[in-house]
Amino acid sequence: MGRPSCCDKVGVNKGPLTPEEDIVLVSYIQEHGPRNWSSYQYRCSKSCRLRWPNYLRPRIRRGNFTEHEEKMIIHLQALLANRTDNDIKNYWNTHLKKKLKKLHGNEGYCRDGFPSAAAAAAAARERERERERDGGGIFYLILI
Repeated sequence: MGRPSCCDKVGVNKGPLTPEEDIVLVSYIQEHGPRNWSSYQYRCSKSCRLRWPNYLRPRIRRGNFTEHEEKMIIHLQALLANRTDNDIKNYWNTHLKKKLKKLHGNEGYCRDGFPSAAAAAAAARERERERERDGGGIFYLILI
């Protein structure tokens, strides 16, 4: 009746991942990519699938929120007061990320839809060139 749990496999470690296991997992991802978690034999595929985007992915920002980020969250919550946090998350994951990828293509964008460091730097250079071409000025800075 149903599929057996992946955690019931013989030889699969349980409990919190150790730093050594994180290193092994990262090297596995570098070799095979962040897909096909069931082929990773040392841990439950679900725990690995969740560990990567939430803790181990490069450029992930962990730690306390800055005061500026807190103010942005409060402001957005006030604007979207009638929406649940889950509703917003689901809309982002099912609609907005796809729109961003379609608008900008997959090049230069990370899996979460945000520009990679290289894409952000290229966009900043392009904005600077446009400003120089248009004469710059305070009006242009306000629009950005």
